[in-house]
Amino acid sequence: MKGTTRQTPMNVILIGFMGVGKSTIANGLAKSLGFDVLDTDKMIEQSQSRSINEIFATDGEESFREMESIILANLIGSTERSVISTGGGIVTREENIKKLTSIGIVFWLDAGVDSILDRVSGNRDRPLLKTENPRKKILDLLSEREPLYERCSDERIQTDDLSVDEISYGIAETARVWFSK
Repeated sequence: MKGTTRQTPMNVILIGFMGVGKSTIANGLAKSLGFDVLDTDKMIEQSQSRSINEIFATDGEESFREMESIILANLIGSTERSVISTGGGIVTREENIKKLTSIGIVFWLDAGVDSILDRVSGNRDRPLLKTENPRKKILDLLSEREPLYERCSDERIQTDDLSVDEISYGIAETARVWFSK
C-alpha cells in the first residue's frame, strides 16, 4: 500500500505484465464487488474484428498502443462500478498513465519472471514473446515497464504465492476502503 488515497470513480483497474493473472482475477473480483468486467484487449479485438496477434502482425505494436489509448479515452467519465483488466503494455504511453489514474484505483499485479514464464509458456497468443529467448524478452520488457507500473499504481500485489481468491479478496477489501472515503 502506497499510503495515499485520492478521489476516483468507483472502478478498479488491473495493470501488470502478461501472465500475472489480470483477466482471471478481474472476473472473480467483479463478482465479489458486484461490478462489471471490462477487458481492454477484448474491447480492441471486438472493435477491430480480429485478434491481438493479427493486429500486431498487420498493423504493428504502435497501432495497437494507439487503439489502447482510444479505448481508455472512451472509458473516462463513462464507466462506473467496473473492474478493468488491461494489456501488459498499456503503461508504455504517458497519456495512458494519466488516463488510468483518472478512471479508478489502479492495482499493479506483479509476479516473478519464473512465474510469468510458467504461466505463458505454450501460449501462442502472446505476440511479444514470439522470440527465440522468451526469458530474455520478459526480463527486458519488465525492466522497461516496472518503473511505469510503479508510477501508475495505487497498490501493488505480488501474485506469486497467492491464489486467485486471495488476490481478489485483498483487492476487494482495499477497494471498499478507498470507495468509503
